Amino acid sequence: MAPGAPFCYHPDPTITDTTTTKPNTDTKTTSTPTDVTTSSPDVTTSSPDVTTSNPDVTTGSTIDDQRWKGRGAKVAFVEVEAEHAHHNGQIIGNDRTYGKLSSEASGRRAVQLNAVGQYVEFTMPIQANSLVVRYSLPDSADGKGLDATIDLYVNNNKLKALPLTSRYSWYYGAYPFNNNPSDSNPHHFYDEVRTMFDKAYPKGTKVKLQVTSTQQSPTFTIDLADFELVGAPYPQPSGSLSVTDASYGADPTGKTDSTKAFQKAVDDGKGQKKTVYIPQGTYLLYDHVIVDQVKIVGAGPWYSVLGGRNPNDQQKTAGIFGKYDADVPGGSKNVILENFAIIGDIRERNDNAPANALGGSFSDSVVDNLWLQHVKCGGWFDGKMNNFTLRNSRILDTTADGVNFHKGVTNSVVQNTFVRNTGDDGLAMWGEQYPNVNNKFIHNTVGIPILANNIAIYGGKDIEVSDNFVYDTITNGGGIHVSNRYANVRGETGIKGNYQIYRNTLLRAGNSDFNWHFWHWGNLVQWTQ
Repeated sequence: MAPGAPFCYHPDPTITDTTTTKPNTDTKTTSTPTDVTTSSPDVTTSSPDVTTSNPDVTTGSTIDDQRWKGRGAKVAFVEVEAEHAHHNGQIIGNDRTYGKLSSEASGRRAVQLNAVGQYVEFTMPIQANSLVVRYSLPDSADGKGLDATIDLYVNNNKLKALPLTSRYSWYYGAYPFNNNPSDSNPHHFYDEVRTMFDKAYPKGTKVKLQVTSTQQSPTFTIDLADFELVGAPYPQPSGSLSVTDASYGADPTGKTDSTKAFQKAVDDGKGQKKTVYIPQGTYLLYDHVIVDQVKIVGAGPWYSVLGGRNPNDQQKTAGIFGKYDADVPGGSKNVILENFAIIGDIRERNDNAPANALGGSFSDSVVDNLWLQHVKCGGWFDGKMNNFTLRNSRILDTTADGVNFHKGVTNSVVQNTFVRNTGDDGLAMWGEQYPNVNNKFIHNTVGIPILANNIAIYGGKDIEVSDNFVYDTITNGGGIHVSNRYANVRGETGIKGNYQIYRNTLLRAGNSDFNWHFWHWGNLVQWTQ
């Protein structure tokens, strides 16, 4: 621990999973005193067929609870917890013991299916044509993961076999972790898969996930489902360039590398001052596309998908990067990225590899409505850079941070963004080398970081963290953490000026730090000088 004693707020043990608010003051929150390690096994059920008292009404959703309405991100989907759906499996939890499967489940509970015919049946709370499932499969003996399918039914009619995998989960050993099952400390158990239905179905439709074979995987643990009504693809803007134009030739089938096609289209977009359009399709990129003074738009994050990894150089991956401040003062400028997804193929944590969806430096730039998944970081932004906004986006299943404003980021904001299942801090500012100044994290939902904090502020001047909803911290972190924690965060890069931390709700957000040997309470604010 760095010199100086931490200050920890000790929550009132009489308050359970709620937020207490004083008018015109910061919000203080606590986590339930009963949601702690127990001696009970990880799998518990009193009935082979567990249902809610009214599954058509009760979703059990953490993020949709009316008690914290107005906090967090406004999202297009509605979430249903598996333990609140109709099922004939076994409920795991409620156990927060690190390394237990339930400790990483939303709300610390999930439903495990381990026999043919077992299922979880959700009742759709809204009209929807798409589904996201958060789930866990066991690892393989060699640590490379299992592939399996579970059948997806709509109103008892089989729609498709839904592919699941554990290739992006299960880490072992000490930080920064590895994929070797012979090491101790298994964690990072869950992943997410998305799919679209054949059409939109009305509210009340029954959507069932059912096991038809246990040969590929002995168990299927279902945590939750997100239902969304996805709109039609956005058409190509008038006068824009398309990456699939004959001049560029990007492959929307994802069979061949489209990196050069994208880069040429982006360069021409800058030179001709035209928007670059990514039509519906899946595009394989073997390296970063470097952008500057250009607008790139897709057909929507469910339709325009970038992904891939160079088979000859695993550190080269799909991503959109700005120029660095070291090369161009302030980095890239006047960049707009909208309405597409980057779903990568990162299965390990390598802190020396730039395997992030977004990176580099962006000044006077906006990222809007992106879906970032299976990458190291959703966005790792290195200053010096100024006036950057990331908004209305989803960041899921990363091996490290969701977003990090790293050294010399100023007048920038992350807002209305949903972050879940990150491998490190969900949202972070780290004023290493150059001070971060006047940045904001506002109206975000940050849940289930596998390591560290939901929101972390490591130094900086005049920082705002407001109207966020954070939940289910796992280990070595708190809901909101503010500190001069690192040796290079001191003096001008350390905590200075006015910090506004208010109207945040924190749920089940405290745990023990096994490195520093102190407790992170749910709303820890740690000041280290």
